[in-house]
Amino acid sequence: MNRLTLLAAASLVLGMAPPLLAQDEPAPPRLMRGDISGTVGWVSLNKGDVRSYNDWHSQFGVSGGWGWYWTDHHKTQVEVAATTAATVYSSQQIVVAPQQQTFLTTVRNYESQRISLTQLYQFRRNEWVHPFLGAGVDIVREQSSRRDDPAYWYDPISRQSRQAREPIQHGKLSEVTARAVLTAGVKAYFSRKVFALTDLRVGIGGQRTEDVQWRVGLGADF
Repeated sequence: MNRLTLLAAASLVLGMAPPLLAQDEPAPPRLMRGDISGTVGWVSLNKGDVRSYNDWHSQFGVSGGWGWYWTDHHKTQVEVAATTAATVYSSQQIVVAPQQQTFLTTVRNYESQRISLTQLYQFRRNEWVHPFLGAGVDIVREQSSRRDDPAYWYDPISRQSRQAREPIQHGKLSEVTARAVLTAGVKAYFSRKVFALTDLRVGIGGQRTEDVQWRVGLGADF
């Protein structure tokens, strides 16, 4: 009886061992925990509300970012970025005297700073090249200034050019808005930790595309 009891107990222990051992096996470690990166890029700004033609204008942009990998494929990215000023010229027709019209030229400058929160999906695992897609939100602080150039008109009676309006320098304006962001890019490794990246980002406002950015940069995993 004792032998039968020992054999039954041994069989029970051996039968339970594989599941117990399987439960104790650790999950494969993540390839990366996080990364830092910096980029430079070209920003195309939509100013169709100011001009009815040639309404896209270019700016130089820089950014710095920090990312955290929840898995080998899912990453949350936080970035801060800024642009140089873009100059936009526009004109409108004004009446300066009875039956006399001229054009008023306006010069506007735009620059911005932004904080971005993006959720990325990175394809492949343990590869030298990783394509990725993402979506998120930009909080954009845009600063603008405006100057109206002097306006002149031709007086047919005196046959002279006369100044119709003095130049006006308007005060600076600041506006904070939220924009949805879609992004796609590629990350390529030089070594186990150091990588280069390039991406295309599209910022979407309430009714239109507000900006398009093409960026290149370098980063490192940690």
